[in-house]
Amino acid sequence: MIDIDYDALEDEVVSGSLRQRLETELIRGFELIHASGERLPTASHYASQIAEIVNRGAAAPLRQELAFELYQEILEAVEHARAAVLGEEPQ
Repeated sequence: MIDIDYDALEDEVVSGSLRQRLETELIRGFELIHASGERLPTASHYASQIAEIVNRGAAAPLRQELAFELYQEILEAVEHARAAVLGEEPQ
């Protein structure tokens, strides 16, 4: 899974670099899942799980605005990775 630099998290969310790195990692994982014949998880479900893991790893609770933006970035990464693996247009 992607390494999170909590000191730079807000900057990475704002710049979109976290989303890009996560999307690259998710594509690799989703390709393996898809090749095994399993269905890919829904974007919202998987994004919620990833966001929860990232939030739990923080030394202190994330500000509400940052937590919201983080979830949005994760959701977009998951949607794009799913679409790339399935050969679809992202939602």
